Amino acid sequence: MDKEIETTLPDTDDTAAAEIPVAETADMTEVQPEITENVIDLTEEAVPPADDVPTEAPAENQAAVSDTITEDTAEKKHKKKKLLADTLLFASTFFVFVCAVMAAVYYIVFAARYEFHADCTDTILWANASVESGKLYDPSFTYACFLPFSTSTLMIPLIKIFGLCMTAHVGGMLCFFILLTFFMLLMMREITGSTPAGFMGTAIFLSITLATPKLREIFWGHTIYYSLGILFLVIGAFLYSRLLSVGSMEFKLKKEGKNAKGASLHKLLIFLCLCVFMLLTGMDGITGFTLFALPFAGAIFIEQFINKKYSILSGRTALVTFRALVFIIMAVVGNLINNLLLGNLQARYQDANSEFSEMSSWTAHVQKLPLAWLRLLGVEDMPDIMFTDKQGIPNIIYIISALMLTVLPIAATFCYKKYGSDRKGRMMRIWVWMHWAVTAVVLMGYICGVLAVADWRLTPVVGTSLILSILFVCRAVSAKADCSRLVSLLIIPVFAAGTLSVSNVMKMPKDGYKQNTWYQLSGYLYDHGLTKGYSSFWNANSVTLISGGKVKVSDVYIDETGVSRRRYQSSTKWYEDDPLQQKYFLILEGRERNDFMSSEAYKNDIPQYSFVTEINSTKYTILVYDHNIV
Repeated sequence: MDKEIETTLPDTDDTAAAEIPVAETADMTEVQPEITENVIDLTEEAVPPADDVPTEAPAENQAAVSDTITEDTAEKKHKKKKLLADTLLFASTFFVFVCAVMAAVYYIVFAARYEFHADCTDTILWANASVESGKLYDPSFTYACFLPFSTSTLMIPLIKIFGLCMTAHVGGMLCFFILLTFFMLLMMREITGSTPAGFMGTAIFLSITLATPKLREIFWGHTIYYSLGILFLVIGAFLYSRLLSVGSMEFKLKKEGKNAKGASLHKLLIFLCLCVFMLLTGMDGITGFTLFALPFAGAIFIEQFINKKYSILSGRTALVTFRALVFIIMAVVGNLINNLLLGNLQARYQDANSEFSEMSSWTAHVQKLPLAWLRLLGVEDMPDIMFTDKQGIPNIIYIISALMLTVLPIAATFCYKKYGSDRKGRMMRIWVWMHWAVTAVVLMGYICGVLAVADWRLTPVVGTSLILSILFVCRAVSAKADCSRLVSLLIIPVFAAGTLSVSNVMKMPKDGYKQNTWYQLSGYLYDHGLTKGYSSFWNANSVTLISGGKVKVSDVYIDETGVSRRRYQSSTKWYEDDPLQQKYFLILEGRERNDFMSSEAYKNDIPQYSFVTEINSTKYTILVYDHNIV
């Protein structure tokens, strides 16, 4: 029956043909109870006079009525059991979801301060540059990368309210968290068709992002293209799934001869929202293009193009191709608009990540990949520790979890043809393509480029692996497939790893920031009346933000030639002379102290006095001048 209906569908519609017959069958089934009730009522009213009825008839009628009552009772019990089971499932998954949300919020608001450092300042510094200049881009600021459509945009009003401080930073990261959690929940519910599955899937995703300090930093410490790409994929998938759903509704209404104008307008509105969304994401440059626009539009196109049920020249293939092309064009337009706004500004850090590395290093990069994957997902190096020790067992769980997040996407790919032709099946196939597209882009940069210098640059692959694995498990279990029991077992180690991660975060002290090096350094400088000075990158911007601008530390190069301005995540305005400033300081640590003090610059310009302090086993020498030294 499905095949007959599919052949009559017009090619120009994007409706999944398999959804229509299912709905019609359900309607026919729902009518049956009413017919049954009518038959029973008629039988009861048509009881013949007692004289005409054989002696056995009352017993037979009584037995029939008894059977009917028994069936009704059994049906009511079944409904009650189902309602109870559904309620328990909803409550339990909602509880898990709330626990994961609370852990993530606790980390962002409190625990993240303990792990805060200079890299976490970039997002809010971009926002602050826009506030100070009154423009989208500040010509005097040197950007690490250009991400105008990101959390930094949300931080602009927060800076205007609270100033450049940790309150604005935390508020911005909470906004990012709300967006990612909200759309992750909507997307998973849309594709699985189950609210409990949405709760559980979102909870697992959030919990794994808390597994290691680097994952926590990338997702909740600041916002760059790695986490932005995941957010964009989730929003894009949700909107496209809604587009297909409303398209299916529109087709059904037209087939029934009903007014489909409302559905058509709804469908057009979603498509326009997607176009605007693609344009805005395109403004985030090459990284936004490669980590979202190409995987998203490419997956939509290739899923339809290789579908043998439709001719390459069919109307449906043409429609999907048109959509994918429009999405790519909008992303390109967004990129061109951003280039016009940039003018001559360059982001050397971002550009450097798109360069080839020496071919002789590619083999070494491949060899590093497995361990980098394991470390990023929580596995620690602990030689001489027994597997059964208190530290060893969690490590085993993280190892198995990391392996499952490698295996499950592969299993989901092997089941590609089993997802069916309905909307949910199409979205599963689109996620398969998006995952492998993101994986290919990241591995290209990791093996043949310079991404191998840091494990955390595999974060986009972790994100898509998690999402595809969760959707695959939900699909297998809900469809009651032959492999559903096995697949549900494979996700247990991932859930266990997430539980461990949530537990570890909740154990982090609320006042852990007191042990943070840069919180202590900021307080030390302020207590000694030092409010403006210079240091190398790791001691610079972090102290400025932590102190709320009360102590301004700018980034400089420090070596045997002296001190020089560093143009990275900094503004030229920060190095200008301030006539009201009476003291300037220079922070030295490690080799910097010996290099600078052996330079001619130091010998020719002796400081007025100096301080020496030790924080977390690091010795700091602070030189104080009565003039600007940069």
